Amino acid sequence: MTVNTGLGHGRTGRGAAAVLRLASVAAGVAVAALLVVDFRLTGSAGRQILVVALTAALVSAGIWAASSLTALLMRPSLRRARGLLAEEPDLWGSDREFFAPMRRLMFLGVVQTLVNLLVLLTVYPLGLWAGVRICAAAGLPARLSGLWPVFVSGLLVAVVATTAGTFLGLFRRRRAGRAAAARSLAAVLLNAAGLALAVLVLDGVRLDAAPGWRQALALCAVASLFMLPRITLSLPVPGIASIVLVAYHCLVLWLTCAAFAFVEPRLHADGFRQLAGAAAIMWAAEWPARLADRRAQGAAAQPAPLLPDPFPPDHGFPSGPLY
Repeated sequence: MTVNTGLGHGRTGRGAAAVLRLASVAAGVAVAALLVVDFRLTGSAGRQILVVALTAALVSAGIWAASSLTALLMRPSLRRARGLLAEEPDLWGSDREFFAPMRRLMFLGVVQTLVNLLVLLTVYPLGLWAGVRICAAAGLPARLSGLWPVFVSGLLVAVVATTAGTFLGLFRRRRAGRAAAARSLAAVLLNAAGLALAVLVLDGVRLDAAPGWRQALALCAVASLFMLPRITLSLPVPGIASIVLVAYHCLVLWLTCAAFAFVEPRLHADGFRQLAGAAAIMWAAEWPARLADRRAQGAAAQPAPLLPDPFPPDHGFPSGPLY
């Protein structure tokens, strides 16, 4: 998973996008060091900033290498599928031959999704672990120990980097890109507000005692997890999509509570009813962002306006299926 800022064109634009991606990953490393118990940076502020920068550079290099290798391996298959799709279809052929290019593209899309998930679950933690080990070997104050703390730290780096990249997307040149970034960022903030409301009104959902800024940071990190991936459904049966989305929120929140055993402050949900109630509140709080996304998709799907008819209806020319 990479962060696409879309802030420029050409070599200068690519260089600026690379710097901003590095800054997004560095923000993720800093947040993970603040929240994960077994990930600590000590020493002066300058040395901590140096550790964050070096670790973010190594994580970014690993992500770039994985993305480049994936693109290199999938490029021939994508070119072949697009070439078949552009060819004139054989109307007398079988249905299997007619839909073969679309099936190939769908399969490649599933493979790309699985590769992105693999990068999220492996490259981020491994890059973070390697960066901390290299910094520690160089005498810099960094410590990250334990399999699960490494995994949780890598996941936090990924979600915070994605959210930071979304924030940077507000400064894109294209208006459509800025609007999409604003909707995504609003969804994160609404999820965080919904979780904060659940902590306030539900007895079994709570955050451990901590300074207010640490609790707010933890809530935003949890809300960002719901964007990986963000699921939207539109089913013909009323209410079924909402039930599925609440169940998805409940599953992600349960996994988050388990992962937050290595995070301080820790998020607790003491029972299924509390978990389901918090998931329902978060789903309801995020509903305006989903509605805005649906309206934007509907506006983008509208057909282009028809050109004016050069011949008015009273032109007197014959018209019909034979003409």
